[in-house]
Amino acid sequence: MPATSTAVTGPQSRPSLEGKTVVIADDDKIILDYLALRCRHLGLRVETASDGLRAVLKVSKERPDLLILDLTLPDVEGFKVVERLADPKFPPVPVIILTGRSDDAAKQRCEDLSVYYVHKGSETWADIEPLIYEILISRPVEPKAEAQQPAVMPRVLVVDDNPVILSALTQRLQKYQVNVIQASGGTQGFLLALRNKPDLIITDYNMEEGSGHYLLSRIKSSPSTQHIPVIVYTGTPLSKGEEFAVQRDLLGRGQAVAFVTKANDQTDLMAEIRKHIPLPG
Repeated sequence: MPATSTAVTGPQSRPSLEGKTVVIADDDKIILDYLALRCRHLGLRVETASDGLRAVLKVSKERPDLLILDLTLPDVEGFKVVERLADPKFPPVPVIILTGRSDDAAKQRCEDLSVYYVHKGSETWADIEPLIYEILISRPVEPKAEAQQPAVMPRVLVVDDNPVILSALTQRLQKYQVNVIQASGGTQGFLLALRNKPDLIITDYNMEEGSGHYLLSRIKSSPSTQHIPVIVYTGTPLSKGEEFAVQRDLLGRGQAVAFVTKANDQTDLMAEIRKHIPLPG
């Protein structure tokens, strides 16, 4: 995903980054030292790694606020590092991917994994610096007069590896002025939930790229997402015994607020959705 950033006017107007930690992973020592020096000048505490395995270990040990990750590492490709860090045993961390690749496939993979894309070149730091502030600083929004506030569209994350169902449910929700965020698997779903903080998550259960079980455990183990209600929406045929077990495990443990079987008219699903977000009509 091409990096987008908020303009920063000058050093004196920038908030402090002291107390925040960044891990930088790159096997090119010149680039690694350059980025580390630049980040320290911003007030960041910097940890470095020269390969993917060390990057994973640093994230696990240091629990950084940001990971800047080279895509081409000698042992583990950067995308594989991101996938590995999606495991619930690792703390959630936003990632900036650095790469000399500018092809659509690399950009799309960044989009799929919900990480920031920055092209390596003469403008690398100019692209990274505003991203660091965008990621690490929460800018308070000044309240407006109540009459001037526009209606806020509820955000719903829909996770399903069936593109037909994903598209149909998205179109249905958009008719109700819902801002829909799409994910094709649990791994991508968690990363998008972490970044977008949706008001509601609707997920399939059996998916190849990260199951619903993985997504639920990850969502509920992260302090920043554990409050988000999750509806499991599945077409998997279950016996009464299996359905009871799923209801017990998902609903009884508070991982999901509802378990709904897929149907063409989506009536039951829409009824559950209305319990958690306002819909017109």
